[in-house]
Amino acid sequence: MGKKLLSHRHMMFCTLITISIITLFACSNVEEKIEEPDIEEKITVGFSMGTLMEDRWIRDRDIFIAMAEQEGIDVIVNNANNDSDLQYQQVLEMLKQDIDVLVIAPNDCYSEAKCVKAAKDKNIPVISYDRLVYNSDVDVYISFDHAQVGEIMASYLIKMAPEGGYIIVNGSETDSNTKMIYDSAMKTLKPYIDNKQIEILEETWVDGWKRETAYDFVSEQIKLYGDKIKAIICGNDSMAWGVIDALSEAQIAEQVVVAGQDADLVACQRIVTGKQAVTTYKPIKNLVEKTVEVCLQLVNGEEIGSQGTIDDGSYDVPYIYIGVEAVTKENIDDTVIKDGFHLYEDVYQTKE
Repeated sequence: MGKKLLSHRHMMFCTLITISIITLFACSNVEEKIEEPDIEEKITVGFSMGTLMEDRWIRDRDIFIAMAEQEGIDVIVNNANNDSDLQYQQVLEMLKQDIDVLVIAPNDCYSEAKCVKAAKDKNIPVISYDRLVYNSDVDVYISFDHAQVGEIMASYLIKMAPEGGYIIVNGSETDSNTKMIYDSAMKTLKPYIDNKQIEILEETWVDGWKRETAYDFVSEQIKLYGDKIKAIICGNDSMAWGVIDALSEAQIAEQVVVAGQDADLVACQRIVTGKQAVTTYKPIKNLVEKTVEVCLQLVNGEEIGSQGTIDDGSYDVPYIYIGVEAVTKENIDDTVIKDGFHLYEDVYQTKE
């Protein structure tokens, strides 16, 4: 009987030892899994913006943050308030925060080359967003088809005012896009200028795209040319606002057709009431979507596809461009409103 009891106890002891070993082994495996989780490292993008002055740049910022978050990307946004020195300091701070990609919409297309160099020195890829940074060899330039913008504005005004005096109020000379828009507009106007149907009365470049400067300039031209003015091409809708104010004060707004770009809400409101002839709709959502996509490609070391290259003054930079559309009183419902860029009730101001 004693031997049987001893044998039974021995078996129980061996069983307990076996259970303990299995339990310890299982716990060990759990601990290993906890200690080595399979988590991808999050991407951080620095979005350096030269300005938030116009409505469209606020839209760029908000859409960019939302789309980046959908892709699991953290975004650091800085606004330089039209100050190149500030933009440079902000980029240096972004680089200290270990960003993976720098997306830069430069305040000055020349000065911000130092921002690109600072990023390149740290092997951080750079996307030039909407505005090209000259002499900097960015990894890619993503923007709209600015040649198409100039062609749209000039073509529509020719249709509305095929003869008479034209004034051109360009954007800032420090913005790379203004020259592309201007060159394209002038190419479209050239046959009519050569045939003496159209005369360029005056043209200017507005530093900082200031509405007040555009207003002052056109007010002076009205004193000089009066009824000879038949059409005005403006660098953007904000300046078109100032131009139309000057025309209205001189009581000649109804006889002068005005073109702008960006499809700002106030510009669209002017179009449906007949105060502005045309604006250019630039689908920012498409621009942002492509930029976020390229951010991921750059981080993953993938090849970037582009429609061609653009000369930045020293290098041929890959150029990805997004198409644009003319917006007039006739098609506004089928463009900006249909795309949800603006609401019908906001454009037509039907809210009670």
